[in-house]
Amino acid sequence: MDYRVWIYILLAVVLILILFVWLLLKQSHSKPQKEAAIPKEKITTPKFPSFSGVNLRENFRVNLDDVHCFIEFLDVDNEELDPKFFNAKLKNISVGGMKFVCEHEYPVEEEMLIKVRFSLRNSMFILKGRIVRKELYPAREEFGYGVQFVFLFDEDRELLYHILNRIMVERRRKMVSNSLVGEESMV
Repeated sequence: MDYRVWIYILLAVVLILILFVWLLLKQSHSKPQKEAAIPKEKITTPKFPSFSGVNLRENFRVNLDDVHCFIEFLDVDNEELDPKFFNAKLKNISVGGMKFVCEHEYPVEEEMLIKVRFSLRNSMFILKGRIVRKELYPAREEFGYGVQFVFLFDEDRELLYHILNRIMVERRRKMVSNSLVGEESMV
């Protein structure tokens, strides 16, 4: 073989190694570092999944200050659902779902549909959804439920999106104005 071929092969190998090292470094910087690793033997699946962690939702979620809502189960034949309608507190919401908290414990079943009534920014919403997640708050003796909206009309989705977007913009403006208060102008 000609020495030029060897040089091209050597350059290709060096480039591949540099690319590999770069990808490893990029991957290690993109993952958050944990302070203490949990041994595999001590990992247990919680009875009630947690709502904390990385947000893998399609839609942005807005935290709310305990907005009151009214929940009604649409599966009226199920005897385990007692009461079948009750008041709850809306903790967060997106156009794809929400989380509410109440004192009642219910099973989480695939085909269990609910109707949720609440008001945001003088707009009344009546949305259908299904409970997909349950969380226990032992200190407050409450249960949190994650709901995925189903059969959502386009008009309701648009209105909810615009209201949630306005809430987020107002919160950002407030944060910016609060951070600028007391600082001297650079001009």
